[in-house]
Amino acid sequence: PWERQGGASVAQPDGALIGASLSGAPGWGIPAGFDVEGFLQASKANFLMLQAAWDRADIPSLRAMMTDAMLEQIQNQLAEREHSGGGSANTTDVVMLQAHLLGIEEMDAGYMASVEFSGLIREDASAGPNPFREIWNITRPKSGSGGWLVAGVQALQ
Repeated sequence: PWERQGGASVAQPDGALIGASLSGAPGWGIPAGFDVEGFLQASKANFLMLQAAWDRADIPSLRAMMTDAMLEQIQNQLAEREHSGGGSANTTDVVMLQAHLLGIEEMDAGYMASVEFSGLIREDASAGPNPFREIWNITRPKSGSGGWLVAGVQALQ
């Protein structure tokens, strides 16, 4: 995943860090040599972990995967869910998940990757799955040991 608790980037089986070849990446696009498949596998794993943490309202796990601003938004949504749902547990079944790296943008202090997630999720055990499509903006600092963190989510359907 982009970042596990403790802040370490994920190592691939060959020991290379996902996103380690980003230095000097020009503007927007996908830098030459970037491990797109490894990044997308990690992104999908993080999607599933983040969804499970959301279901449990697990703030420490969410904090490890998100920027402070994104965490604040999620905490507000969790508070609304708690208020309107009467404290009932949330369970999301990710039936199908696809990910597509749209591009990576170099910013002053870091990088921002945009990943489109789509697939089928079931939030009610008695109902069929529903399609979803979202763009996640994931950021990583240029320097230091910080990994990829979710900075924004936009639902497309």
